[in-house]
Amino acid sequence: MRVLLVDDDPGLRLALSKALVRKGVDVVDLSSGEAALEPLRTGTSSVGPVDVCVLDLRMPGMGGLEVLRRTQTRRVPVVVLTGHGTVPDAVEAMRLGAVNFMQKPVDADELLPALQQALREEPPAIATAILGASAPMLAFLERLDRAAQADEPVLLVGEIGSGKELCAHRLHDMSGHRKGPFVSFNAASVQSEWLEGELFGQRRGATAGATETREGMMSRAADGTFFLDDVGDLTIEAQAKLLRAIEERRLRPLGAEVDKPFRARVIAATQRDLKAAVDIGTFRADLYYRLAAISLTVPPLRERGDDVVLVARAYLGRSSDRPLVLTPDGEETLRRYRFPGNVRELVNLMKRAALFCEGLEVNAALIDELVEQSPFADAVKGPLGNDAPRAGERVTLEELEKTHIKRLLSELNNVSEVARIVGIDRRTLQRKMAAWGLRDHSAP
Repeated sequence: MRVLLVDDDPGLRLALSKALVRKGVDVVDLSSGEAALEPLRTGTSSVGPVDVCVLDLRMPGMGGLEVLRRTQTRRVPVVVLTGHGTVPDAVEAMRLGAVNFMQKPVDADELLPALQQALREEPPAIATAILGASAPMLAFLERLDRAAQADEPVLLVGEIGSGKELCAHRLHDMSGHRKGPFVSFNAASVQSEWLEGELFGQRRGATAGATETREGMMSRAADGTFFLDDVGDLTIEAQAKLLRAIEERRLRPLGAEVDKPFRARVIAATQRDLKAAVDIGTFRADLYYRLAAISLTVPPLRERGDDVVLVARAYLGRSSDRPLVLTPDGEETLRRYRFPGNVRELVNLMKRAALFCEGLEVNAALIDELVEQSPFADAVKGPLGNDAPRAGERVTLEELEKTHIKRLLSELNNVSEVARIVGIDRRTLQRKMAAWGLRDHSAP
């Protein structure tokens, strides 16, 4: 076992290090929270991989709580040390993903069993689900965590690939429903004629195609959380039934004569403007206002500053067994990309970088090469706002449409899904792609 010991007290570090070494434990000691950030994110120290971290909460400069906030992806579990009178901070540390806390003074005989137990535990989902340390992301996460404490529905609004489902998981993990199941359903993935049966369940013979009795996805959520993605794709009829389930805590399967109890919390997500859908009559106003009572907008990656580097480093490490690193010029290159597919697009780029990197450094040249190889490279590459019309610039609607569709195709690689999003049929979209010289890469 190799332990990362982070404490500003040199006497404590020396005493604990000697005692742990006598018990056969390797120790890497650091004197500041700032120095611990990279080892916690990567799981690797200056002398090699580390298995577990002991982190002091009260240190000059960056304290332990800030370290935990800034390392929302951690390759190692963390045990925190706290002095007397700082138990509330220790509780906050547990909420941020620490697996245990111990009060000072502590000796090796007490600490070693806690470290061994930490190695046997899976890190909490909330510690690894959402990456981000930028001001917009930290403010969003604070609101998200507060929303988790309520039992009301939550509406998550965000662009493609921004992490709405991960946010839903965090809401579940930190809520009173965390002991129940987390059930996810995408309303855009099912044809409208089958939608209600999938959501609410059905009895045999309820419709022409109902050859068996089936439980609905909402019922499977039981006392947990039901996550409904692309809620804007629900039919008006399904919207009415969803509202009833939320308001009355009951739902009725198709063909049934009695209701079933519904106790799950509902979290909905959309990339659409639901208020505009209300205005044109395709989304019920009463359901919108019920869902939007707690509405949170996930910040797009382009507004999150250096989070692009944090996310890239994390997924680069996850994508390879080799100790790959981003070079400074590689980081700067990533900062200049717009990433219309947000985190999902960046993750895919890092997976390709891990695959094609010949050495141990991912630099600007490799990143540029990988982006240039994409059939939709111009939808991703360029400084922020580079492909947006400038003041006074004359741009045709066709050019705007082409740019938007190419971005969507770059992210989704699914012509049918892009056609649905832009509101045209697949054949029309394919004709446009042919005219623009774009291939259908989703075709077999």
